[in-house]
Amino acid sequence: MAKSKEKFDAEQFISSFKKKMFAPLYFFYGDETFLIEEVIDSLLEHAVDPAMKEFNLDIFYGNEIDGKKIVSLAAAYPMMAERRVVIIKDFDRVNDKDVLESYFQKPSASTILVLIANNPDFRKRPYSLIKKLGVSYEAASLRDYETIAWIDARIKKLKRSIEPPAVQLLYSYVGSSLRELTNEIEKLLLTIGAQAAITVKDVERVVGVSREFTSFELANKVAERNSSKAIEIADRLIGSGESIVGMIAVLTLHFIKLWKIQDGLRQRKSEQELAQIAGTHTFYLKSYLAQAKNYSPAEIENVFLILADADLAAKSSGDPKLIIARSITEIISGIVHKSDDVVAV
Repeated sequence: MAKSKEKFDAEQFISSFKKKMFAPLYFFYGDETFLIEEVIDSLLEHAVDPAMKEFNLDIFYGNEIDGKKIVSLAAAYPMMAERRVVIIKDFDRVNDKDVLESYFQKPSASTILVLIANNPDFRKRPYSLIKKLGVSYEAASLRDYETIAWIDARIKKLKRSIEPPAVQLLYSYVGSSLRELTNEIEKLLLTIGAQAAITVKDVERVVGVSREFTSFELANKVAERNSSKAIEIADRLIGSGESIVGMIAVLTLHFIKLWKIQDGLRQRKSEQELAQIAGTHTFYLKSYLAQAKNYSPAEIENVFLILADADLAAKSSGDPKLIIARSITEIISGIVHKSDDVVAV
């Protein structure tokens, strides 16, 4: 597999592993550890003989090992097998990394060395050398539209389908954690049995949330300038233990999308481009376009000020119901916000 700076594609790795195509040095890093773990699981499945795993597989964390020991493990010959695998997690914490540089220059052909880091600085060695000589990929957190596409692709891979509104509802409830999404998808498939497609009702029943009372629906109602419904949803959410900080974050992200859509409209972008800019599915673009017309650019800037102060007030132990209610009222009424209004609650 050639070295590349392209987006992390777990399926690309898994496909190459199934074909017994391996590189001597892999370097994975990034926030989306679920994708990295899937790749590692596939590597172990196809590169290591289960009967000889005890002799040909070594897994260490960075605080348990140093550079010299890694070289020793990687240079060892496999026992009664074609190859061995050495995996080092938290590579950032390994001492004496400079010792590895000579190994990177000439790695063992019978060893697959996998290094996993959290926050590498590629301006420094040995990270710059690893990126040059190994197969280096970042598993970055997915954006909204990428997560929605991932859900759809994941379910198709499992020989099922899902309605577009059901995808959005599942994402609205679970969020962008691929690990949690995978767990919920497994529950859904077990529940629907032989049913070919997952519906909104399935998601509501299995995942355990009503579309009517979520932070995402709160954002929709605020963007629609529906004050009474927005305050009702906010009150219900806080009563059920929802974090006001999380609600404010969802509102902020929602209005960022509306701001981006307005900017895209001024640039005469196509609907497909607008959906990508906003990080949403084209299925939902119509509602976003309608909401974007409800607020002027100046009003959206005012929204950001309101939410920033609401976030500060929430983190200062203010009354969450009063904070969110006043914020919603200010946003929808279009009153120009003064920075000490909400903080003083």
